[in-house]
Amino acid sequence: MQNLDQDVVIVGAGPAGLSAAQMLGRARRRTLVLDSDSPRNRFAEHMHAVVGFDGTSPSELRRRGREEAERYGVVFRSARVERVDEIDGGLEVVLAGSTERITTRLLLVATGVSDRLPDVPGLAERWGRTVLHCPYCHGWEVRDRRIGVLATSPMSLHQIELVRQWSAEVVAFTAAAGDLGDDVRERLRARGIRTVASPVVAVTGPAEAADDADDAAIGDVVTADGQRVAIDAIFTGGHLEPHDGFLAGLDLARADGPVGSFIAVDAAGATSHPLVWAAGNVVAPMANVPLSMGAGSMAGAAVNAALVALDAAAAVERRRGHAADWEARYAETDRVWSGRVNETTSTVIAELEAAGSLAPTTALDLGCGEGGDALWLASRGWSVTGVDLSPTAVARARAAARNAQLDATFVAGEIDAAELGEFDLVTTSFLHSWDPEFSRIPLLRAALRHVAPGGRLLVVSHAGGPPRGPEDGEPHEHPPFATPAEERAALELDPAEWIVEREEVVERREIHERRARVASAPVASAPVASTPAASSPAASRPPHLLDGVLLLRRLP
Repeated sequence: MQNLDQDVVIVGAGPAGLSAAQMLGRARRRTLVLDSDSPRNRFAEHMHAVVGFDGTSPSELRRRGREEAERYGVVFRSARVERVDEIDGGLEVVLAGSTERITTRLLLVATGVSDRLPDVPGLAERWGRTVLHCPYCHGWEVRDRRIGVLATSPMSLHQIELVRQWSAEVVAFTAAAGDLGDDVRERLRARGIRTVASPVVAVTGPAEAADDADDAAIGDVVTADGQRVAIDAIFTGGHLEPHDGFLAGLDLARADGPVGSFIAVDAAGATSHPLVWAAGNVVAPMANVPLSMGAGSMAGAAVNAALVALDAAAAVERRRGHAADWEARYAETDRVWSGRVNETTSTVIAELEAAGSLAPTTALDLGCGEGGDALWLASRGWSVTGVDLSPTAVARARAAARNAQLDATFVAGEIDAAELGEFDLVTTSFLHSWDPEFSRIPLLRAALRHVAPGGRLLVVSHAGGPPRGPEDGEPHEHPPFATPAEERAALELDPAEWIVEREEVVERREIHERRARVASAPVASAPVASTPAASSPAASRPPHLLDGVLLLRRLP
């Protein structure tokens, strides 16, 4: 999988974007939020109909939401997105006024809309204070006042009748509503709603205002025929313009509705593009703050679910590729390893046997390769099973067992998928990989599950290499080796179930000296797992002189 900058880029930090960011941050996703710092509700001083936040300013909600998301590792940047391009494995976000490119696996758009108000002098400068759009958001604050409704289309009839709930003094300016019809006029008159058909040409402040008067206060609404209608607040609806132009290159499907054309999404915010989601007013312009928050939360969860599916698919591909690489490595040569048992493994086991604390019973060798360690155990009387993901390696191990007339079983398959039961001794020697995403700790946890009560797990690992000379060529690339202590900590062993018997790093020179003091049985001549077979001076020495030893015993 290509290494992209982010798991998710969220464009927009309003209620929807912040809710999505919190969901994704809590899901431990690398999340970047880009915001132009111009939220739709920045003109309003307070929010209402938001449970638990009634009367809170929009800026305070944004501040708290950002602070919460940042606690989960979400990063915020002030920026405007110019466009989004498709790239291999993801998307590239291009910032306006910058050469910077941000790559991401998925994109979540929460950029909202702009309200384009009727071109009436005095209207825009009062927007969000005495010129309002939502009775549920602001009706309570202007209840029982003189309220005007400036129609912008025939759809405004709904707003006209709705506002009557908050005041008995409602004046409807209906020039843009078209012909209302007799039945509508009768209904409005029955509710005490006055209608003014002449177009509105201006909104003015109070005729006599003190120097410290509220500059948002309304005095009169002026119409084309010269009427001056005294009003305290106006509800109207402007043209809603979604902030989605930067997505034009992705050719997203759109849905045309009564208030305009918007990006089409499903209930979870998924667009027609498999890597793009959208939530909030940019796709649902009539949604209030709670609805936008809910949509953002749902979209954030949906984006994480999509990433989970992508991660699983990538893991399967990587797992199959890893197995194929090892199989290819074994298949391209007659023998990969030297045919000798891992000397650290044999020394530790021989010492335990000599001390009388370990006797040959059942053993499992995980990552057995061509079988050297398993056959050495079999030669000492152990009933051994070896597992390796390479069929070629397993076939060689079986052939070596037949040639040596040793009783050993070998299985081709994934270590963590093997259902083999429990064993008194489980070993794994040099279970490493060149793949930086190799899942060693999960494999060691799988090994723990195969240890019988009272049994042992012996993990021998590379812990460091020798000084390199001119004849050694380029160093072998591999991820950093963890120490036995680090791996033990990563395994998170239950102290009520496991005892750590050995946890150390040893040098191969010391192992040779210790082996000389320990009587060990002859080693079976069989292919194995540790030292490469080669004839060059560099390859004749072991590639690593430091071995990690982690010996664990499961309590009975």
